Amino acid sequence: MPEITIKKDQHDCTNICMLAAVCFLFSSVILFSSANAFDPNATKYVFMKKWGSRGTGDGQFQRIHDIDFNPSETRLYAVDRDGNRIQVFDRNGTFLFKWGSKGTVDGQFTVPYSVDVVANGNVWIADRGNHRIQEFDKDGKFLFRFGSFGAKPGQFNNPRQVAVDKDMKYLYVVDSKNNRIQKFFTNGTFVKSWGTLGADDGQFSLPVTIIMDSKGNLIVNERGNSRVQKFDSNGTFLLKFGSSGKGDGQFSEIEHMATDNFDNIYVNDPQSGPDGSGIPRVQKFDTNGHFITKFGSLGSGNGQFIDPEHLAVDFDGNVYVADRKNNNIQVFKPVG
Repeated sequence: MPEITIKKDQHDCTNICMLAAVCFLFSSVILFSSANAFDPNATKYVFMKKWGSRGTGDGQFQRIHDIDFNPSETRLYAVDRDGNRIQVFDRNGTFLFKWGSKGTVDGQFTVPYSVDVVANGNVWIADRGNHRIQEFDKDGKFLFRFGSFGAKPGQFNNPRQVAVDKDMKYLYVVDSKNNRIQKFFTNGTFVKSWGTLGADDGQFSLPVTIIMDSKGNLIVNERGNSRVQKFDSNGTFLLKFGSSGKGDGQFSEIEHMATDNFDNIYVNDPQSGPDGSGIPRVQKFDTNGHFITKFGSLGSGNGQFIDPEHLAVDFDGNVYVADRKNNNIQVFKPVG
């Protein structure tokens, strides 16, 4: 009997272990699928919802600009450029809180341009008109600032965007009118810069946006050259794509960018400026710059844009587009 009992227990244990292993694998598949629930090559995007209008009230904008999620995607931070403030919403568009006013002291802004929410939840703002970068905690409490007007290392002329790496060791700034990228430690200490005015690889003509992919590579677009360039974290040129025009993979009055979980690159192509074609849209490319799809048309209806400027992509591949002329945020879902 004892021998039979031992064999039975071993048999039961084996079954239990096998069942546990199957459950673990199944759960892992579910979790993985949930984290990557959308087709990276999706070519169709459908309108889901929108919020916002022109005004000074909560949830209104005087010129909606950059948007970015916190790491858990429970908060969406939105720059109200001409309102000189930051507004915070939940992912469904419900207003949560705000901070900021026009000025030059700590925590104030003059034409805030972009927002980057980093791994610890802190919020970095490119304060374009004040030629500086500011850091806040997740609730808008001022923490730190650096920068001044000029062309020397550590100075800026119209900084348009800041991007912090996942380790929160380095940050990169698009120093637009100096036509360069500057790299700093996150305590504001200058590390290096690269770029001069021109159209060759590694040169810039009014760079606008800098974002990072999952490998830490830097993606920069330029309004003057109507193209996107990719660099490694030290500024070594890797590739480029785009040209001036209104066809697929071409740009006219190119604006801001975002990446998804698969390192696809989404580019806002407003095309409403003096050189624009009047066909505002979002274009989607793979990580090497190959065109995948586009969506959007001219207008103020659902799924239409007048001047889409900034955007963000969530874990599920939903694309949030900030339209500065319609003063709203629209959400699009990938289908397929």
